[in-house]
Amino acid sequence: MQCLATRGKSIKAPRIRLIRQLFILSSRRLNTSSSRPLHLQRVPLLSSWNPDEFETRAFVPAFPARLPRSAAHIPPACSKWFIHDHNVDYDFITTPTGCDDNLSIPQSSELRTSFWSDHESTIVPLELTSSKGSFDGEESFHRVEAPLKVLLAYLSRPQPQPHPQRAPPSEHSSIYLAQCDLTSLPESITNDIPSPPLVVTRSPSGRIKGDIYASSLWLGRPPTYTPLHRDPNPNLFIQLAGRKLLRLLPPEVGDAIYDDVQKELSTPLHHNRGSGSGSGSATIRGEEMMAGPEKIALHAAIWPDDDHTTSRYAQVLSTYGLETEVSLGDALFIPRGWWHSVKGVGEDSNRAPGDDDI
Repeated sequence: MQCLATRGKSIKAPRIRLIRQLFILSSRRLNTSSSRPLHLQRVPLLSSWNPDEFETRAFVPAFPARLPRSAAHIPPACSKWFIHDHNVDYDFITTPTGCDDNLSIPQSSELRTSFWSDHESTIVPLELTSSKGSFDGEESFHRVEAPLKVLLAYLSRPQPQPHPQRAPPSEHSSIYLAQCDLTSLPESITNDIPSPPLVVTRSPSGRIKGDIYASSLWLGRPPTYTPLHRDPNPNLFIQLAGRKLLRLLPPEVGDAIYDDVQKELSTPLHHNRGSGSGSGSATIRGEEMMAGPEKIALHAAIWPDDDHTTSRYAQVLSTYGLETEVSLGDALFIPRGWWHSVKGVGEDSNRAPGDDDI
């Protein structure tokens, strides 16, 4: 499939020089300024799933946009795969008319065992992560092909609840279904997450050709995390349960930050500390991105408020960055080349966001 994204106005070279200057100015203030919460612009919300509005306001200008939660566009998986608020018969529609403004969004979600038990033998890609101590502690990352029952057993275990008089566990492990190609799954699963007509129907202008490059499924328990990266194709990200928080940057701005982080990782000081070469990929969930110095550096750059620290890129993020939170039924359009980092939030939500590469 050919790339469908139409690039909008790019940030020219003088603007890039300005971004580099902002890095320098921000870093000079690191020792004197106190950490403050970042205030990023919100991703704009379209008024409907109308194809013309989507094309003119999001797809053609290649600018991120949220699509409104809609009863007509909630995938069957949202109800068939999960039990919400401990109610096996949970109903999203709170009024007979099915008005979108009156959709009931659950506070918690868990896997529906009666559905997933039929798919335990399905082989899927799993990411295994173990860590010691805090976010920047010792960590290992592995990707394996294994039966789905391995993930289901992990998600069915109760999470340890924090105790005010006890220290948090020194070791933490997680299992995450990430970037699972839908074509590798049985139809009994894929039929519940159909691609929206918005992206599979050719638009009158021909700009949206109606073909799908790839579709992927993600399933895990918070906190899940994907560092700053970009995708080679535009995405429509659809949240099926739980919540995710995303930060996005325009292509040229993300390029500048990523390159700057890589240069920092390539300095002799980092080499002497065994921090790696700073040669990671911006588009592949490789080990260098998912564990180790690159993950720590990218997290500090994009989510400094997590650690109550000041990022040298804070002014750049506030000027050019976008932020949004998605929950059940929300959809987010991410244009080709836009950099983004994703965090799963919440304590009890097992969720499976699906994304379609348009």
